Amino acid sequence: MAFTNTPVAAVSHQSSLRMLSVCRAKISCERIEGTSPAGAIIPKLKCSSLSSAGTEKARGELARRIKICATPGERKDCCSIHSPTVSAMRGFGVLEEESIKILDMGSYFSGDDDRVMDFCEQLRRQCHEVGFFYVRNHGVPEKLCDRMLELGRKFFDLPTEVKMQMDYTKSPQFRGYMRIGAENTAGITDFREQIELGPEESQDIDFLDREESGLVYPLYRRLRGPNQWPPDTLLPGFKRETELFMEKMNELSMHIMQALALSLGLQKNYFDSSFQYMPHYQMKVVKYPPQPASDCAEDVGMFGVGAHSDSGFLSLLLQDDVGGLQAKNTAGRWIDVPPEKGTFVVNLGEMLQLATGGYYLATVHRVVSQVGSRSRYSVPFFFNPKLDTDIRAFNMLENSNQAEGRRFRSPTENSNAFGGLSTHGGKNKLLPVFGQNAFKSFARSHVNVVRQHHKDLVKADGSVDLDKLDVEVLSS
Repeated sequence: MAFTNTPVAAVSHQSSLRMLSVCRAKISCERIEGTSPAGAIIPKLKCSSLSSAGTEKARGELARRIKICATPGERKDCCSIHSPTVSAMRGFGVLEEESIKILDMGSYFSGDDDRVMDFCEQLRRQCHEVGFFYVRNHGVPEKLCDRMLELGRKFFDLPTEVKMQMDYTKSPQFRGYMRIGAENTAGITDFREQIELGPEESQDIDFLDREESGLVYPLYRRLRGPNQWPPDTLLPGFKRETELFMEKMNELSMHIMQALALSLGLQKNYFDSSFQYMPHYQMKVVKYPPQPASDCAEDVGMFGVGAHSDSGFLSLLLQDDVGGLQAKNTAGRWIDVPPEKGTFVVNLGEMLQLATGGYYLATVHRVVSQVGSRSRYSVPFFFNPKLDTDIRAFNMLENSNQAEGRRFRSPTENSNAFGGLSTHGGKNKLLPVFGQNAFKSFARSHVNVVRQHHKDLVKADGSVDLDKLDVEVLSS
């Protein structure tokens, strides 16, 4: 089922055939060693062109798998998730599955041409039609994942006064511990507590545009700074293990970004310059308490986090076995995204939707508080480029060998029908500079931090002046 709040035009029959003829033409891989953004040795894939015979083989095989029929109205789609209502409306075959596909990254890492190309095609379909998928055989050690969840449980078991020593309101970068009720989504309080983390950096104060106020501009530069950590005497190994986990997640995320480039018909290294140096990732360690039965009638605590789409590029989720994550399909139904051992859940953010002109989807999702006595623990990781990355520079229309068949549009083209410049039915405007979009997301959810550390954004009535972000974008 296509998880999006905007319709996506069906690809024409002739465009589809053109797309098939070039889909695998650039991908031939051998396993080599490279370095991650953090400097660790990791496997990478070196790509070159296939022979003409390989291209013909790929075209025939891909045509067989996607089952393009004689006319668009007869086209059948093999994706595992479709809404019967929407499928009929769009001319797709009706499929009854309501599950999200698991993609095997072992195929991507294999070095085998056919397996790599098959993985990238599956990835394209999931990103275009669904916006959500799982990955397994991803290379992050399972013991490290289990350790991360266990450390999260131990942290949240600490006394409240200890956790509050890391209170996020002390951080201009919106980092640290957030108690239940500290964050809201679309104006509704989230029923969760969490730790907010990012790249360990010095606060960005190398130059000041307004020396009299001591405030740094552009605004997104204020997101650079240090994390807050629990004392190692109370929670041994938390900082060390968490930083190792973030390093591994950076490596995996870079692999997925390179696979995304291939899936879009781009060179594998298309995104590298924006992501390999100083990526501004974000990570949370989250506890979702069970639903409080006494308050259910008032909808208090019904949602660990309300319906939203992520503001960045790529989101990866490590979750325990409790469940509660849901994604919204085109028909308006919420579909469960249950835990699958040994996998990460992956979904796309608003910036990638904007960069592809809406061809890839930033899917709306939420967490429903579970009934019972068990809390849900998860570790979401958000992989993003440098703060100053301008999405308007990603001209995929000119760089993709499949642009026509895939209906790419320029990121500057105003096409909400393709989900390009806004989400949530046009209510959430997307800003083209990543850092501005990220700052907007934080400021909207954490007004108290803005009032304390970013007073130049506070109006006389105490509300936050987000229009200043638009002004900065126009002048950039």
